[in-house]
Amino acid sequence: MTVIEQAWKKVPTVSAKFLLILIPILMLTTLGFSSIFFYGKYKDLRGALRDRIEAVAEINAVALSSSLWAVDVPAIRNIIQAISVNRELLCIEVADELADGHFAWPEADCRPFAGREAVRRPIQVQNRRLGTLTLYFSYAPVDEQIRQEMVNTLWLLLLMLVGTLVTALTAHRLTIGVPLGRLIASIRTAEQEHPRQPVHWSSADELGRVITAYNGMLTRLDEEEAALRQSEERLGLAIAATRSSVWDYDLRTGEYWWSREFPALLGYGPAELAMTARTWESLIHPEERRRVIAESRSRVRDKDSAYATVYRMRRRDGGWSWIEDRATALRDGEGTAVRLTGTMSDVTERMQAERDLARERNVLQITLDNTDQGIIMVDRHLRVVMSNRRAAELLDVPAAFLARNPLFLEIIRLQRAQGAFEDFSIDPDLELDETAVVPDQPFAFKRRRPDGTIIEVRSNPLPEGGFVRTFTDVTVEARSAEEVFHAMEALETAYADLKETQNSLVQAEKMASLALLVAGVAHEINTPVGIAYSCSTHLASKTRSLTEAFAKGAMKKSDLTAYVAAAGESSRLIEQNLTRAAELIQSFKRVAVDQTSQERRRFDLRSYLDEIITSLGPRLRKSPHRMTVACPDGITMDGYPGALSQVITNLVINALTHAFPDGREGTMALSVEELPDSELDIRFSDDGVGIAPDNLPKVFEPFFTTKRGTGGSGLGLHIVFNLVTQSLGGRISVDSPAPNSPIGGGTSFLLRVPVTAPRMASAPEDAA
Repeated sequence: MTVIEQAWKKVPTVSAKFLLILIPILMLTTLGFSSIFFYGKYKDLRGALRDRIEAVAEINAVALSSSLWAVDVPAIRNIIQAISVNRELLCIEVADELADGHFAWPEADCRPFAGREAVRRPIQVQNRRLGTLTLYFSYAPVDEQIRQEMVNTLWLLLLMLVGTLVTALTAHRLTIGVPLGRLIASIRTAEQEHPRQPVHWSSADELGRVITAYNGMLTRLDEEEAALRQSEERLGLAIAATRSSVWDYDLRTGEYWWSREFPALLGYGPAELAMTARTWESLIHPEERRRVIAESRSRVRDKDSAYATVYRMRRRDGGWSWIEDRATALRDGEGTAVRLTGTMSDVTERMQAERDLARERNVLQITLDNTDQGIIMVDRHLRVVMSNRRAAELLDVPAAFLARNPLFLEIIRLQRAQGAFEDFSIDPDLELDETAVVPDQPFAFKRRRPDGTIIEVRSNPLPEGGFVRTFTDVTVEARSAEEVFHAMEALETAYADLKETQNSLVQAEKMASLALLVAGVAHEINTPVGIAYSCSTHLASKTRSLTEAFAKGAMKKSDLTAYVAAAGESSRLIEQNLTRAAELIQSFKRVAVDQTSQERRRFDLRSYLDEIITSLGPRLRKSPHRMTVACPDGITMDGYPGALSQVITNLVINALTHAFPDGREGTMALSVEELPDSELDIRFSDDGVGIAPDNLPKVFEPFFTTKRGTGGSGLGLHIVFNLVTQSLGGRISVDSPAPNSPIGGGTSFLLRVPVTAPRMASAPEDAA
């Protein structure tokens, strides 16, 4: 096994390994399946040959029966000659058992073929055995046929094997060889430190994913190298821009090193300063040299790993620069410092800025002392670090006390002792005195001093901790605000009264809609009930007449026949009209109950819309207008049908009232369209005069109407808006003109509602 493994490892190419695996497998598979196929076919051919010989023997045994019975030798020989045309037959033998006769072909005797395959059939006449027909045959034709087919098949398989190998090698080269060669070439190029070249190959197979990963790796390597170079460049630029340098001091060897930026900080050339600790010490300002060296040595002895100090160093021109020196100590396992590494930065400008800042602070303090607003600044330790004179006045504390920067808690205690918080037991400063926790959010409040002065206090936290607080005398403004507050209270009372009036008008509008429904019920039911009543009185009259004729003995067959016909027709009309009345009552009952309740239930949308339109039938038939409904079947909603009924009713009444003022005929259309995400588009359109552009944004506002003098309340569409957005959980919009509506022109209301309405905690304010 080791020899095979070693030989396999020595195969130079993947294509050679591919062929070493493919050729034996193809040959073994082909030979195996071919052997199975030819073996089965050989058995089938032998069986078919024997079946054919048996059929020949069976047929000719019947043909020989009459000739053998009559001992017609010529006929017998003719039949034998006819049988001999089958080239598979070796010998034909006919035995006459009655006459002890014997006939054979091609020789006089078939005994030489006794060991061959043979088929025997008795020769009978009327169930009487006359003799035997024996046919000796050979399977040589079958063997020859199989041999020839095997030779042809082997040639065909050989050609297929060659074609398969060529195709496999081509496919192998296109799918593996070419991309693998490109990958190897790219790797060798990268190994020779040439610019990395990605492999130009794209496929979704494993090798394609490997090449994609390799290209991604090259990209990441390039990005990381570029980032590293950029980082080095940025570090150099940062050191140069901040006027800093890097230094390193080995405490064990005394070797001192600094970057080339250090001499430049002091105006020296790169080679003008020797890299020694003595050179560094000689450049320090004489007044600070002893302090700096002592601090450096103490830091080495201390356990601190980092320290910073600021001192002056002499420039080449004789001037002095302020240097900020930051160092980090590297210590061994015993805690002894063995190395110092740090940076030196020129902070001359910063030191100058700090001096300038001190002067500006003085100017700021003078400015603050002359402002009319008190200001104090408190640090994160709750110590006052800045204040002005006005703050002492408004806090009612001595200016000298505030000038010595006390703790803010001391100010609170002093104010408490003076009775500043007696009128107000709840004050944010009292909580601060108890917890000493600085608020981290801005806040403002007003404080009334014992003398009646009202101080507005505003506090804002500082990022580093502490806060800035301002104090403003707002006594005049506060009194004005009290007057405004009382006026606002009166205004809120008036608004509440207006709201109550609006709710009453909304309820009246809904009751008017319900009254319209009741009127429709009465009108629709009058007709079928009247017909049923007339038929019943007619039937009663016919019954009385027939009863009188029967009592007098004058009833005739024609009278009975006429009565039966009248009774049948009257009963049919009574049943038909009472059924119609029952259906109308049931439909009106559901709509009326829905409009007066907020019961949630599941309902079929198409059927419910038909019921709503039916309830509006009397109002629609009194007008010359036509109403169409287009709704797909099978839409089941889970929600509040009363709200939907109120919406449709108000839209129809609104259109009848406003869309057709000139009395001309018009058309109203109600259509439903299913949307994704279980939503519905319900569109109500009319081809009336439309809505003026100025009025369009105001149609859903309460009490807006263009029919104020003719009975319009302006609440119909406001109720529609509330029901759609609250009860049905949807949205509503209006468009006029609506060129895309089914009937074109006029006004179009579009309702987009969910199939399942959201649950309501309580009935909406405007729901009936």
